[in-house]
Amino acid sequence: MTTYVRNAVDKIRLRSTFYWLLVILVAVGAILEVAAAYVATIATHSSITSLIGHELLWLVIGGLAFAIMQAVPLRVWLKLSPIFLLLAAAMLLAVMVPGIGRSVGGAHRWFQLGPIQVQPSEFAKLALVLFLANLVAKRRPTQLVGPVIVVTALMAGVIFLEPDMGTAMIVFSLGMAALYVGDVRGRALAVVTGGSILAGIIGAFSSNYRRLRLLSFLNPWKYRMSYSYQEVQALNSFASGHFLGTGLGTGLANWGYVPNAQTDFIFAVVGQDFGLLGSVVVLLLLVSLAIAVFRVSEQLTQPSERALTFLIAVWLLVQMTLNIGAVIGLLPVTGVPLPLISAGGSSTVVTLAALGLVSGILRRRRLT
Repeated sequence: MTTYVRNAVDKIRLRSTFYWLLVILVAVGAILEVAAAYVATIATHSSITSLIGHELLWLVIGGLAFAIMQAVPLRVWLKLSPIFLLLAAAMLLAVMVPGIGRSVGGAHRWFQLGPIQVQPSEFAKLALVLFLANLVAKRRPTQLVGPVIVVTALMAGVIFLEPDMGTAMIVFSLGMAALYVGDVRGRALAVVTGGSILAGIIGAFSSNYRRLRLLSFLNPWKYRMSYSYQEVQALNSFASGHFLGTGLGTGLANWGYVPNAQTDFIFAVVGQDFGLLGSVVVLLLLVSLAIAVFRVSEQLTQPSERALTFLIAVWLLVQMTLNIGAVIGLLPVTGVPLPLISAGGSSTVVTLAALGLVSGILRRRRLT
């Protein structure tokens, strides 16, 4: 009886922690996105109402995606995962076709659908997570390595060609995580991991622009007017934020001082507006959400559920590490959004959809 009560209390705590963290992060993200993008409404003589309406539209779509993924049993999504993966691959190829995809800054990553942009690589991550979780559940460790490597390499390779190195790195990490949670151990895992790292290094240095972009973070001040402009401006924003920050919407990062402040570099806005204290709080909230999903994975016995939640936790952790590491100058800039915080409708919708899967498992699972 005591064990049953303890398990029930633990279930309530884990659920409430997960939902509270999710609600707080979505609210913080929405506020920061509006504050960071407000200057754009002034420069373009747009209405702040339209800006808020645009953000609300994405949140509504994300909320619907969360509710649908939560309501439908996981076995249905897993059964459909090969179809989703094929659709995602088709979208990734189509986005690079002139006249179909939209090019920004030389990158072919988006479809333009009326007033909104859709980024297929975000949906590809979710499709891949479902497919890999299904593989882990159905195959023994000795049968897992080949399919995981092939699917992951193909998906990451297409994304890399867009080019989108950051998302390609996340996809590779998902493949490695699938092998780990699928109990592939020892030499096989070491060889695959080493080969993936080597392939990533070769790809990173395959073009002169990419090489300079990646290496410039080692000496950002030398390239402060070219390759490292964003990093240097972000570091200056953190320096001027001090401990408590300048206040919401008052920092120079909101006013174009940091390029792409509302998307990939929104953490610089956090650092300037809310200082070191606010940055640490946002970081702790994000890490706590990833840990909560890891805890869900630890308490599951069904292979597909355990693998799915583990992969989603790795996805969140790797993406936030790449984003924040780039903004504070510890990692090269790879152009990935900060989960639930950065502006970007596709990222928000897909992240909420993935967390909807976790929520659905939380509602149906039995603690061991």
